[in-house]
Amino acid sequence: MTLTRRCLIAAVAGAGVGQWQIARGQNDRLRIERHGDPQHPAVALYLPGAAVPASVIEMPEHAWRKQKPSDEPVWFYKMYSSDPKFQGVVTWSETLNSLSYAMTTPAGFTMQSQAILQEDGVEIRHEITGPFGGDTAVVEAPTCVKLYRPFTDVFLERTYVHHAAGLELIASETPERLTKNAEEWLPCRYIVNCGPNGRPPDKRIERVDGVTRYFKSRLADAAFLATESQPFGWVAATHGLNCPSLFTNPARTCHHADPEVQVKGDRAVLNLKVYVIRGSVLDAWQRVAPRDRAGLV
Repeated sequence: MTLTRRCLIAAVAGAGVGQWQIARGQNDRLRIERHGDPQHPAVALYLPGAAVPASVIEMPEHAWRKQKPSDEPVWFYKMYSSDPKFQGVVTWSETLNSLSYAMTTPAGFTMQSQAILQEDGVEIRHEITGPFGGDTAVVEAPTCVKLYRPFTDVFLERTYVHHAAGLELIASETPERLTKNAEEWLPCRYIVNCGPNGRPPDKRIERVDGVTRYFKSRLADAAFLATESQPFGWVAATHGLNCPSLFTNPARTCHHADPEVQVKGDRAVLNLKVYVIRGSVLDAWQRVAPRDRAGLV
């Protein structure tokens, strides 16, 4: 077999993460474990019998609030910042099928988050309380679902969204990506607006801080982003509610389906789920679609 440059890029990008703790669950089912620095909450998700994770879920990668939906975000947590004002103090707890933590931040916010292992994936729940500044405020806790082998998809050849007309590759409007080297294609983001209040993007391509951002012209009709495995046999899908957009960073093969919710009093609850099932992207969509219509993740 001839190894192409793209094959090598995909193999390196898809290398599994090698840090793990005592496994949770049985060898014939999915399992989850805490991952990395416990003060920067993340959960590793393993396929049945696997020694390295197929996904690492940063829960969340960061979090922000807006006094009004039209305002600029005000950050109160950033996973990758060295600034103490964006960090938190984290205390973990666990049950047989869940990992939870409570975080307090210097800005006065408390985040209680839970990863609940289910037969078909992991449900993520963030409950945030703090000085939001009234019921007009909105909050988001972007949760990065990083995918590794067998889901790595640097050139977005197996990553799908759902439009009113059906499933379609997220990058279907950018066929030239398949003729590029990784150095030409990356770094980039691919973004799809969605939701009942969504509207087509103002531009199709922009470049911000050296990163090319591609916007799909058509709206997704659900906050659903799915990647089939290579070789075929598994699919990883992320589904959220009240998400203004979906996006992926192909270099990380990550999923973002991040709910943006209005604060009720001093409290906001955000829910999403990472599905990992045997089968195709159509199988994943058929599982998610009735739940999406019912307002469930």
